[in-house]
Amino acid sequence: LLYTIKFEQDLGDMNGNNRGIVLCFLVYIALCATIVSIIEMPWLVVPVGSEFTVDIEQLMQNNATAFVTTNTSAVSDTNVTWKSTVPGYCGISGYCYPFEDDSMIVSMLTGSWGERCQQMNPLHPMSNAATFDVVQHVPLYVTIAGSVFLLFTWIVGICACCNQDCGHCTIYSVIAVMITFSASVFLVGGLMLFVFAHEPNSCIKRLCGDVQDAFEIGHCFPGFSLYVAAGGLLFCYILAIASCILASKTPIGNRGKGNQIIEVQPASGVMRRPKQKTTRT
Repeated sequence: LLYTIKFEQDLGDMNGNNRGIVLCFLVYIALCATIVSIIEMPWLVVPVGSEFTVDIEQLMQNNATAFVTTNTSAVSDTNVTWKSTVPGYCGISGYCYPFEDDSMIVSMLTGSWGERCQQMNPLHPMSNAATFDVVQHVPLYVTIAGSVFLLFTWIVGICACCNQDCGHCTIYSVIAVMITFSASVFLVGGLMLFVFAHEPNSCIKRLCGDVQDAFEIGHCFPGFSLYVAAGGLLFCYILAIASCILASKTPIGNRGKGNQIIEVQPASGVMRRPKQKTTRT
């Protein structure tokens, strides 16, 4: 009887550890989704053939007025317009102009020869505060903060799975709260990209045409990274709900039950078998 009770308790602890390991693996998947959506740019895609309009003053600052007058689709007193030749991208960490690398148009827009994609360095404003831009850097920093919090959640889950505390109600509750907080911070950062859509420094305003208000995307359409971010957020909230369910089904006070020994004491009295009556024939 003692061995049977001990085996059942060990089996319950093993099931709790397995649930914790699976939960940690799922949190890792959600963490990878948020990181990929930050690094990869195509939150919004600029379609090929769409009009790309630039303020002519910007081109004059780049000493490109001679090329503007002979190689543009349309020129006005204030703007110059081209037709995009390749898909452009707008994302949290940067943007890509809808023109080929090392093209003359890219050199006019950037002021130097190079790639059409401009990746933001989150550490650069820390060394040079003058380069900090609220429109460009705040969404990036907030989404990075959400991913970092989710990384801490994964580390907490890994630490819990490596000892007897894994599978306890307190661990599941902490993980549920941390996942919810991390996903909410990341969601705020992603929404900021669209809140600042009408600002002049926003990549949505630059690449997606006539954008006059927040949450407008002009002629752009959702890209791969936006779907990855949305799927990762939805997955995080599902994991938070699952963690709450596991916490509610896990009894409080499991700690130490794996080493608990239950002793069964015999009865103090001696039970005597009743005498059977016999009849003589």
